[in-house]
Amino acid sequence: MERKTNWLAIVVAVVGTMLLGFLWYGVLFQEQWMAGNGFTMEGDKMFKNGVEVPMSSTPMIVNTIAMVVYALAMNWFLGRMGINSWMDGAKAGGVFGLVFFVGIATGNLFANNPFSLTLVDGLYSLVLFTLIGAILGGWTKK
Repeated sequence: MERKTNWLAIVVAVVGTMLLGFLWYGVLFQEQWMAGNGFTMEGDKMFKNGVEVPMSSTPMIVNTIAMVVYALAMNWFLGRMGINSWMDGAKAGGVFGLVFFVGIATGNLFANNPFSLTLVDGLYSLVLFTLIGAILGGWTKK
């Protein structure tokens, strides 16, 4: 039986992940992320390795699209697996997040980025996909 898409759950997952990103990168780990990427702030201007970075809304637009794609892909995957509970959705999402964590860690090793950046970005992926999986796994359309 084909899983019906719960569009409200998709929207809630996308909004939830956007809020998570704001908290993660804007409140909890902003300093570690900025330092790991070579960013500094002076007043309302951002610099990377001493060069001013122009502010743009493009990263936020791309991020929003990515969250929609993640939620739709996770919804499809959970449907194929027959997952219909918060806990099983969270577990499946956690597996996805762990795969992303390993990819981030590998890329950061090659880029010689600090381990703190790997933890910030990798753990974000783990929490992100666990959240998406929990919401979509537990909020299925009958």
